[in-house]
Amino acid sequence: MNPMYITFAIYLIAVLLIGLAAYFSTRNFDDYILDGRSLGPFVTAMSAGASDMSGWLLMGLPGAIYLSGLSEAWITIGLTVGGCWWPAACACTPSMPTTR
Repeated sequence: MNPMYITFAIYLIAVLLIGLAAYFSTRNFDDYILDGRSLGPFVTAMSAGASDMSGWLLMGLPGAIYLSGLSEAWITIGLTVGGCWWPAACACTPSMPTTR
């Protein structure tokens, strides 16, 4: 049997098991959207950083390099350094209160 099919089958089984575990651990809408507000500041900062950078890295950065040439490739260094530092710095700040 082809190793690619075996790897793909293992991947599908893993995704199915993760989905079933999430399904059985979800009791209400807050559990589904916010994991019952139990994620913590580090995971929240990493999620915010990933959401913030995804659009720029997929559309903005290639467009800037296409427009100006490889001289704009230095941006990737700044994004890599800033992307590793910023979420960790935000995780050190006090978290927002969960009640209003």
